[in-house]
Amino acid sequence: MPQESTRRVHQLYGEHARRTPDAVAVVSGEQRLTYRELDERANRLARHLREAGLPPGGLVAVCLGRDAEVLTAMLGVLKAGGAYVPVEPDAPPSVLRHILADAELFGALTRESLRVMVSDTVRAGRPVICLDTQAEAIADRSAAPLAHTRAGAADLACVLYTSGTAGRMPRGVLLEHRNLVRAYEGWRVVYRLSPEDRHLQTTPSEFAGFTADWVRALCSGGTLVLAGRDEDPDRAGDAAPLHRLIVDESVTVVVCDVPTVRGLHRHLRSRGADLAAVRLIAVSGDSWYLDEQQALRRTLGPHVRILNVYGVTEAAGSGTWFELPDRPAVTEHPERVSPIGTAFPGAAVAVLGRDGAPTARGARGELGIRGPVVGRGYRDGPTFKRDQYLRTGDLGRVREDGGLEHLGRVSSHADAEAVLRGHPAVEECLVAAVENAQGHKTLTAYVTPVEGGEVDPGELRLFLSTRLPSARGPRTVVPVSSLPRTRAGKLDRTGVPLPAQRAGDRRRTSGKGALPADHGEGEGCGTWGSMMALTVFFSLLSWSLTDSFWPYSTDLSLVPHPWAALFTGLYVAESLAFGLGMGFLFCGRPLMARQGHSPGLTSAAHLAVAWLLIAWWPQDNYYRLAAKTDWSRQAALVYTFNVSLMIAAAVVVAFVATRPRHADRDADRDASRDADRS
Repeated sequence: MPQESTRRVHQLYGEHARRTPDAVAVVSGEQRLTYRELDERANRLARHLREAGLPPGGLVAVCLGRDAEVLTAMLGVLKAGGAYVPVEPDAPPSVLRHILADAELFGALTRESLRVMVSDTVRAGRPVICLDTQAEAIADRSAAPLAHTRAGAADLACVLYTSGTAGRMPRGVLLEHRNLVRAYEGWRVVYRLSPEDRHLQTTPSEFAGFTADWVRALCSGGTLVLAGRDEDPDRAGDAAPLHRLIVDESVTVVVCDVPTVRGLHRHLRSRGADLAAVRLIAVSGDSWYLDEQQALRRTLGPHVRILNVYGVTEAAGSGTWFELPDRPAVTEHPERVSPIGTAFPGAAVAVLGRDGAPTARGARGELGIRGPVVGRGYRDGPTFKRDQYLRTGDLGRVREDGGLEHLGRVSSHADAEAVLRGHPAVEECLVAAVENAQGHKTLTAYVTPVEGGEVDPGELRLFLSTRLPSARGPRTVVPVSSLPRTRAGKLDRTGVPLPAQRAGDRRRTSGKGALPADHGEGEGCGTWGSMMALTVFFSLLSWSLTDSFWPYSTDLSLVPHPWAALFTGLYVAESLAFGLGMGFLFCGRPLMARQGHSPGLTSAAHLAVAWLLIAWWPQDNYYRLAAKTDWSRQAALVYTFNVSLMIAAAVVVAFVATRPRHADRDADRDASRDADRS
């Protein structure tokens, strides 16, 4: 449409308010607002804000939560010529104060019960309008639309704050009307939006997902169905209330974050249910892997479109999209692949090298985005350059088919996380550099088991050791029931619990959140104890097996002294050596992995010990039977070959028990470097 570049986002909504005024615009619990009712409420509030002195482009905080009132507030601010700054009442107090103080607000829209949360931070003398206590004064205003002067698509529409990952405070992104309009046009084309659609809304109001949801729904003439607190899977404990809302309200479009779709899918599988009228599911916010998309397709069937969406706040939540085909191609390790496809209309996304230029196909780099959907800039920083890619802080690469693949955050340990997800017992995982009591940063993996399963930390370390260099793999594996996430649904790498220290450390970590480490002294002794128990068992077994396979080979009744005493001690030592070798074959692999030895060296040690046992034990007994009276020659051979072999076995055991210094040094160095970068 040629005139789109000059239109403001609420004007798209206004067209449907005029065309279908009696269509339902918003559903929130028992409340239903038609387009006419929502438009009139927003017009009255816009006039009230103008009377309060709101200047063009003035910033107004909206602190109301997630209900129909928040849509009235946002549209009212836009109609008055201002820009809204959504603030969630449930946000941590430090974040709420930061946003309110950082935004340089004209005023705030809230309700009386929340007034104290904003009035202390909003600058003195600025209006704080409570929509409940001032409802009569607002209702007395005219419901006719306001006339705009000097209003254009380049005007500021809203300031959306990022999720504040990696421990940083959120940054305000300045989004103009034209950014939201162009983002909507991309969604309209890809999602095939129509006025018949009913859109589920599950995101807190302060995040880009909320604005994207209402823009998609109301600008296309559809219905926005707001999920309340009772439908929140985190609060409710399961996805049953959310599923019931989707079915009862005949929702057709579900756009949600990864934890929500995972919980919803578990619920559907356990109940054998479906999603009724849903025709499209788009998942964003974090890595959503190909195996999960394929599993959801098997549950829902081919009539539901399944999209993996990558979006950033700097682009109004727009970015790229990947649609799972009806017959997906066979992909190696789908549990490690998170395809994000191609860019939405209005956006251009590339994988950038260190020099800022796009990388070759298959090469890793940082995802960058540019185009009309990208906002004006950060509120506390320089404006974005429209002819340059904006770096997103996310890793990606271009696949052989030309589509994009998301590899996690630049500061994350994507390789280790991808390998861990490949283990059948692991549902989700997170690898982070955790600082212990001594100030050293150590890579630690936090894993959640698949439903109804358990994870063995030692087994996972062994699994990692065979697939990653020791310096790049986590040294600790901590099973947890769930991974910490931000309120935006992203993995919170700064909110992980601190593992307890090893028993040998001078200081221990205690208190809330401390969890047992998997490689501590206790577990080490447990593994060595198992090896010693197997050594004793196989030593006794070898003594009896020797007499069974080679009768009389250890019979010393006719051996003269001092040879008899010498061979008695030798036979005991040989049995112990055999038992130790067998114990190593059973327990040596996890021990070597724990000590940081490479998988190749671990396999070589196993082959060496197996060869020694196979070559030495039978020939030694055969020789004894063939030359029972040649005691001096037997003694020479025993001390030349057998004792040296036992010494070699002892050297292997000592080698296994020692962790290479370079492994400690490299792992600590890499963990410290990556943690500092994050």
